[in-house]
Amino acid sequence: MNPNQIVVVGDKFAHFANLPGVMTVSQLAHKLDGAAQDEALPNSVVIGQGVSEGWYAYLKHRFDARSVAVEFQGDEQITSRTGRRFSHKWQRRNILITDPQQVGLNQYHMLLSLDDDCEIISDHTTGHHIQGMVLTEAARQAFLAVTEWFLLPQNEKYYFVINKFNVDYTKFTFPLQVGIDFKIDTLDQSRADRVSAKVTIRFVQHNETVCTADVEYTAILESRLNAKEEQMAKTALEQALNLQQVQQLQAA
Repeated sequence: MNPNQIVVVGDKFAHFANLPGVMTVSQLAHKLDGAAQDEALPNSVVIGQGVSEGWYAYLKHRFDARSVAVEFQGDEQITSRTGRRFSHKWQRRNILITDPQQVGLNQYHMLLSLDDDCEIISDHTTGHHIQGMVLTEAARQAFLAVTEWFLLPQNEKYYFVINKFNVDYTKFTFPLQVGIDFKIDTLDQSRADRVSAKVTIRFVQHNETVCTADVEYTAILESRLNAKEEQMAKTALEQALNLQQVQQLQAA
């Protein structure tokens, strides 16, 4: 282990930061803000999970302000975080993936990009590992991003319908870099108003698969689905109200 290298993680992963060679963002910021001499600061910082875009910018600024040379490693998981349109998230802290890159025929690659303040871990974390629901949501964002980026016209808005979503967790995932391998198993573009796909999404840490999601979904032109969905919502509401009336009569 390089004594001048540390892994930095979000404050939510304080348990993991108890391990040697790991600090939370707050602990590193405390050192940079005057609690440590220049020679006691790391010259290599590996970005783990939980580091927000704001914290990353602050740490870089503080190293620069102190004129301390430092190399950030793995920061592409922050600097390449995908956009709101591709992840279907309004707040950037809730985006969990980087921009997808095509690496082969029907194959794409991304990185997990977890912000400490994202909605899924905003309440708390337990132990040293990343919650499984983070990976489930990241898988959802992955198929949205790949489809929006590579399979759909950019000037139309589509509505996504999930038909199947199976997730297998095989190992704990820790707050270090996680790769996301995305493979389209079958693709149906035979209809002008929709695209259907079956995909396999693998989360890989240190060359080992830690989680696999098998997803079947359809992206339908929103203008074709809105009226149908509204009618289904009205029917569901009528059924609920009718059931309430029946229950009230039975109770009388």
